[in-house]
Amino acid sequence: MVFWTIIGSLAGGLAGMAVYLYYMKQGQFEDMEEVKYQLFREEE
Repeated sequence: MVFWTIIGSLAGGLAGMAVYLYYMKQGQFEDMEEVKYQLFREEE
């Protein structure tokens, strides 16, 4: 029982790390301050 809990938590951690690295590579976290100012810009 404890074995499967450890395996499950490691698998979840690795999956979360893979998703994080994927989005980091896509440039999702490059300019986090920009999101605040998107609301105030006029769309042309």
